[in-house]
Amino acid sequence: MRTISIVIGFVRTQVYYLNETEVKPQLLYVFPNNQQQLKPMNLQQLPHRIVNLVVWNSQIVGLVLDAPSVLLIPSSPPGHCSALIEEYDDIAVYKPKPCIPGTHQVNRSFGPCVICPPGWKNDGSAGEICVRCATNHTSWCFGAAIHEIDVTNITSYDQANPYPESPYATEFDDILLQNIFQLSIITVHCLLLSPIFWTCVAIGGSLIIFIIIKILSCRSKSKKTQRFLEKILSHCDVIGEGKYWLGGLISLSLLVLIIFACKFSISFSYLYPIEETSLNERQGVSCDDSLFNAKLTSSLQLLSTLKHEDEKPIFDLLSKQNITMTVQFISTDYTCKNVSLLQIRDRGLHIPSTNFSCSETKKILTISKLLPQHIINLKLTLNGPYFIGGLRLCFSAPSATNISAHSKVQQMDTCQFFFTPNQTLTRNPTVNIKMTKVINQTASLMISNNTTYTGLWLPSFIVDTLTDELLFSLDAEYLRYVPDKTILVVVITESEFYMKNTQEPIARHYEIIFSTILFASKILVVMDRRVEIHMCTYSF
Repeated sequence: MRTISIVIGFVRTQVYYLNETEVKPQLLYVFPNNQQQLKPMNLQQLPHRIVNLVVWNSQIVGLVLDAPSVLLIPSSPPGHCSALIEEYDDIAVYKPKPCIPGTHQVNRSFGPCVICPPGWKNDGSAGEICVRCATNHTSWCFGAAIHEIDVTNITSYDQANPYPESPYATEFDDILLQNIFQLSIITVHCLLLSPIFWTCVAIGGSLIIFIIIKILSCRSKSKKTQRFLEKILSHCDVIGEGKYWLGGLISLSLLVLIIFACKFSISFSYLYPIEETSLNERQGVSCDDSLFNAKLTSSLQLLSTLKHEDEKPIFDLLSKQNITMTVQFISTDYTCKNVSLLQIRDRGLHIPSTNFSCSETKKILTISKLLPQHIINLKLTLNGPYFIGGLRLCFSAPSATNISAHSKVQQMDTCQFFFTPNQTLTRNPTVNIKMTKVINQTASLMISNNTTYTGLWLPSFIVDTLTDELLFSLDAEYLRYVPDKTILVVVITESEFYMKNTQEPIARHYEIIFSTILFASKILVVMDRRVEIHMCTYSF
């Protein structure tokens, strides 16, 4: 059995419907609500006050207002709610209206239609019952589902790629030695890139030639061939200055090592900057695909500090970049005619805005606006009783370049998707967005060239409350159907700090050339001494 109680206030009058079958009476819904509205009667503005209330056979509720007028609210059949108003002089009769999409009504009722349970949907064609959703990993049903939503392109992504760390070795001499004398047998590719491997191959070939010469020396008929080979190898002797044919074999092996060292040095010099080197290029130089010719540092700096003259253009480009905000309301029956946009100024000033675009596609309402400034408060109002399953905010901006200042602002493209599984979006969501400048400073490979700057806006999103399910669970489910609008407030501010990433080469061309020549000369000097000692011992 249900009873009706009336609360009459000075500002607002509501009728509360209670369920007395429970041990503790439970409040089911109130009138008026977002689906059953009061309208001005007899040219008097809202709110009206109730003077009297009459119930007939628990099927019709009559309200006498101070307009003066009378409201007749019959219980609606399943799949409907009493929402359509027909006026007859001073009497307004509420007629049944089909449930809005995403809701249903199983029994006769005076109240609004209720949302479909989780995992069920109603596109408005069957207001009495909801239909089970057919979901998979790309097709989801949100809270108060109208139908399944393809979420393939409704994702969160950003441009906040982690800035890499510098290699473990930041001195070219160390890098050269590590890669020259490193023999990796993990893969065939790594083995073929190793200079020491090819040096070993050359040494193996030299040993074969050495054995052949010794065999020829044992045969008197082959003495001429032996002397010919020894003469050729003696001419190749760089270490012993042409004195020993064995020195020629060693010199050829060292020549292979030096050639591959030069090849590595030349290839390594072009692994800069990191954003212009691909994975294939790095793998073609060394088995270590994280190797690059760059030292990297990151720091957080105060935005109010003075900037160098060559840094100012990149900050100016970022400040002037035209940013477009796109808001998507997912799984909703709101349309563009329900939308209004206000810009919130200081001291409570609200300025209406009409220069925005709006579109509706497959129960996704999309609103885009070019931001007049980077620090702004926007209030987006959706009028109507409909529900929303999820919210997605995106920011985009074109790239801009100042060629004379060697500065470029990157294209901005980031999105954040907010939703709670099987729950509807709160009626008053507030999203705080803090925009942070990211500056990349890249020194040139040649000292004579200019330092280049690139910049990017990096937004961070903070949402206080996404859903009111906790409130509804505390015997306050009726509050879900009271608000007749959804108000989204977007607060955009700028961070007091900016991120500065600095990149410079580990070694420039002249340093690489000098270090490689020095490496080759040291190898020759060391081997010269060892060969002389060996030859003296051999002669003795």
